[in-house]
Amino acid sequence: MSFSLGLLLIPYFIAVGGFLLFAALNVYHLITYGATTRTSFLFTFGFLAGSVLIAYASWWFLHDIDWAREITFQLMQTGAIEQF
Repeated sequence: MSFSLGLLLIPYFIAVGGFLLFAALNVYHLITYGATTRTSFLFTFGFLAGSVLIAYASWWFLHDIDWAREITFQLMQTGAIEQF
């Protein structure tokens, strides 16, 4: 049985999309309901800066991977234990 390593990107992109949705809602609410104070500005800036750092780290760890590579594995057969 085999599958492309790029198949693992589907749940990753779903998670990134969910994060972006919630991040956009979070920033919208921070700007709409609390942008008049210095503290809310700092929290908004810190949240966005942290998000950028996490996105960069994610790219840094994933950019060298060959996503077209096929991963092959076999399930254990019943007679495989006696071979050892």
